[in-house]
Amino acid sequence: MKKSILLQSVIWVVVLLAAGCVDPYRPPEVTSPNTYLVVSGFVNSAPGTTSTIQLSRTQNLTDKKAPTVETKAVVTVESSTKATYTFQEGSGGVYTLSGVVPRAGETYRLRIRTAQGKEYLSDFVPVNVTPPIDSVSWRVENDGVQINVNAHDATNKTRYYRWEFDETWVYTSAYNSHYELVNKQILRRTESVYQCWGSSTDKTIQLGSSARLSNDVISQRPLLFIDGASVKLSTRYSIQVKQYALTQAAYDYYDQLAKITQSVGSIFDPQPSQITGNIHSTTNTGELVMGFFRVGSVEARRIYIAKTQLPPWIPGTGHGSCDVDTMSASDILMKEPGIIDEVDRLYLTTSLYCLDCRLKGGVTKKPDFWE
Repeated sequence: MKKSILLQSVIWVVVLLAAGCVDPYRPPEVTSPNTYLVVSGFVNSAPGTTSTIQLSRTQNLTDKKAPTVETKAVVTVESSTKATYTFQEGSGGVYTLSGVVPRAGETYRLRIRTAQGKEYLSDFVPVNVTPPIDSVSWRVENDGVQINVNAHDATNKTRYYRWEFDETWVYTSAYNSHYELVNKQILRRTESVYQCWGSSTDKTIQLGSSARLSNDVISQRPLLFIDGASVKLSTRYSIQVKQYALTQAAYDYYDQLAKITQSVGSIFDPQPSQITGNIHSTTNTGELVMGFFRVGSVEARRIYIAKTQLPPWIPGTGHGSCDVDTMSASDILMKEPGIIDEVDRLYLTTSLYCLDCRLKGGVTKKPDFWE
């Protein structure tokens, strides 16, 4: 969503023209100075939670810098009964609201006034109560692990769902390092860099609907597949799945957004097109706004998978290339390798990548939730 959905449509023009023997055509939208407001986030209706709205601007396809964030805006949420609640501005275009619990049966809308005097207003939306996740299941198949989600609403009122998930896994280096080189001195490590926790947040749009079923049931909806050789499964893996109930309008918006951003890749995929959310400019009715405002609760479920529960897969850690050498202190000062340990005034060494788990993107601090 950080790039304009409208501007993505020019990709097809470039691709089709590049395939033929014609002069290239560069539509003016590619270098258009227009930037459109992007609204991300929602109001969480669960007690004791903080709601977050992030404001940024779209960028042209030729831009390489990070998208511009929208600061010094006044962001409020208004109820159909005229109650108004103001978000507090943080850093990076993030606005938060705490201590407000939207009431079921009321409707709410978002109002944004920018520092430049522009105003944006969403449609009124209901409070969607999300049913609990029945389970997050997994099974071994095709030399990997398939993870699915299951849910239902006994009242048959939800029908439209969205899921997000965060992954966390623990892994180790090839060798446990007891020494390190600091300012040309060989010192004992004060912090272990042998075990780390990696993490990842899914960026795709995961949707499900039971609208065509007699009962509001989501059964074995696939979320992701993990290859058996992945380092994620080398020791212990965890996934937390978040579930959101959507209105049909929100579902249609995210469904079209998913088709545009995730399915475009061949001539048989859906062609990019402009999509419209439920947020509009009141100062310029022709101005595009990216985003869909919604209010509702969130349900979450976390599971763990241990290596002992899986087949004897060999993870692709790259440890097979971690050769060990013996060096003197003077050699270490000159070549600066990673140091495993000291043996008879010599040192066992290898590459730092084979010793410091942080170099693979993880952190040594165990997450608070880790069991």
